[in-house]
Amino acid sequence: MINNILKRVSNKALFLCVIYLVFLKVFFYFLIKNDYISLGLGGGNDADYYHEYALGYTDLAVNFWPVILRFFNDLGLYSRDGISYLFLFINLFIIPFLVAKLSGLNFQKSQKYYLYSVLLCLIYPTLFFYTLDIYRDVFMVLSFLVGCLIVKKCLRSSNFISFSYFYILAVSIGVFLLALRPYLGFAFLLALVLWKIKLTKKRIFLFAILYFFALFIANYIGIFESLTEYRSVFDEDSGGSTLGLDFSNPVMFIPNFILSALGQLFGLYITNPLAIVLLLVETFPFFIMLKYVIKNIRMADSFIRFLLIFFVIYGSVWLIGNDNLGTAVRLRMYNYFAIYISFFYILNLKRQQGIK
Repeated sequence: MINNILKRVSNKALFLCVIYLVFLKVFFYFLIKNDYISLGLGGGNDADYYHEYALGYTDLAVNFWPVILRFFNDLGLYSRDGISYLFLFINLFIIPFLVAKLSGLNFQKSQKYYLYSVLLCLIYPTLFFYTLDIYRDVFMVLSFLVGCLIVKKCLRSSNFISFSYFYILAVSIGVFLLALRPYLGFAFLLALVLWKIKLTKKRIFLFAILYFFALFIANYIGIFESLTEYRSVFDEDSGGSTLGLDFSNPVMFIPNFILSALGQLFGLYITNPLAIVLLLVETFPFFIMLKYVIKNIRMADSFIRFLLIFFVIYGSVWLIGNDNLGTAVRLRMYNYFAIYISFFYILNLKRQQGIK
């Protein structure tokens, strides 16, 4: 059914949409950068802090990103606007084509799926928002996708030497992600260990039960204490931007976790018109693709298993530790991209095998 829907739009129309979106985003980028229009995105203090660290006005590095910026500043290569322009280029021309490559798509052989994949990445509004300054998000998404590309090469290696070489590279990327955002790197590295787990529809049901049971036990014995304490810091009255769930009661942990997933990962906690836009543009395609991936889980090879295991581990950590809906749209990008890639990968694999 999904394949039939995708085929209704011609390749020419898709290509024109891609070109139009590129020019539209460049146009809005320069309008915003020159203060002709304003977007209340929040998080401005992050970019200001990174800039101050890069210039040496502060010496407390909360993650590795400001250290990278200072390194370039010491070399005389740092420019706040220059990095923002670079992020725009990465958003428009690097990330969409990396996603298509990770999905196994070829412009000549699978042009329609390729264009849909590129178009989906170009539409993605949250990623575009964080090209407007020196936030670390675009750089982390790029690093994550490069890491996934190395993992894909690793898991497709035909001999032990090649496998070992790419595996070491993948672990190195995981450690690098760990320095940028600890739980992102943790999920990436743990997925590198667990990728051999076979996935079927029956096993997914069984794993879901074991997963919630393991979460309950882990929380009960205090493994998530630091995450729930961090979550409690968020102010419940901060302009309606938090869910206000109390994770201190172990009995209510699983119901609260599910509500946190519905509100943050699936965007069902609507607080303003922008949240509705993100629900329609980002979350709705994600939900449809997630259903498709689960329905066709028998097609999952080692690389897709890696992405899905990463999806679960990474999502579990930030859904427990975060209670800010504005932050959630930044954190869930990696979950969404993992499913976007899995969807197009399986869709293209079925096309190659002549499966409807």
